[in-house]
Amino acid sequence: MGSDGRARLFRSCLYVPGHHPDRFEAAYNCPADAVILDLEDAVPAPYKLRARANVAAVLADGPPKPTYVRVNSVRSGLCELDVRAVIGPGLAGIRIAKAHTAAEVREVDRLLTTGGSNAVLHPLIETAHALEHAFALATAAPRVAMLGLGESDLWADLHITADSPTTDAARARVIIASRAAGLPSPAQSVFPQVRDLDGLLTSSRVGRRLGFVGRMAIHPAQIPIIHDVYTPEPAEIAEALEICDAEKLALEQDRTIVITPSGRMVGPPMIAAARNTLELARSLELISEVG
Repeated sequence: MGSDGRARLFRSCLYVPGHHPDRFEAAYNCPADAVILDLEDAVPAPYKLRARANVAAVLADGPPKPTYVRVNSVRSGLCELDVRAVIGPGLAGIRIAKAHTAAEVREVDRLLTTGGSNAVLHPLIETAHALEHAFALATAAPRVAMLGLGESDLWADLHITADSPTTDAARARVIIASRAAGLPSPAQSVFPQVRDLDGLLTSSRVGRRLGFVGRMAIHPAQIPIIHDVYTPEPAEIAEALEICDAEKLALEQDRTIVITPSGRMVGPPMIAAARNTLELARSLELISEVG
């Protein structure tokens, strides 16, 4: 994906363990919008080097879909070698596992800059400390394109369960920090119960109401349900087009208040949401042009 990684939105990103190259082809052939090759938690310690080599080979060959890499945390001592190995034209972005401080994000940014990469950064918030500093992580470097939320690790750190009200509070905190930083709303974290498709559907609907724009997956079977929830409906696209058309007219007339033909008054947050809807619709070829 390269330089358009800052703007493009996805409904689904499929995680694939880097030490299982036998799963790569299936991942790229499934309907997922993007792929995340994992070097972190899904890869046991004895297989880290093998996974790094496998992922580097895929990126060197030019993968057929936008491809991100989740690297090990800066504090693990493995991050720098991970990043240096996977830099290449096929790298859309780096997901920084267990991002802790803005300085860590800037360190990964420096590695990408030194390597001549235009890949974006997704700091992953997985601890209470990171959650408390979500805005600082979102604004740590210009190439930060989206925040991520690692819920399993966060649950452990906060001593809570998935159904705790604190979980939704954490989700809202990351969404708010993202928008305050001028970033797109983040993608929802994975649903770990692969066989519970009804649970995935319910959870995804809740996530979309909270403000997420897509979802991470850990199995191809989850992708159709994620797409069903996160694909913009024709009515949503039509409303977004109306809002953006009204915005253009207001700007031409040097007005700040946007009123749609249907008489709806909208402000910057709704305009930003409309733009996100149209950007996703364009990437999915649901519309040919974006106003």
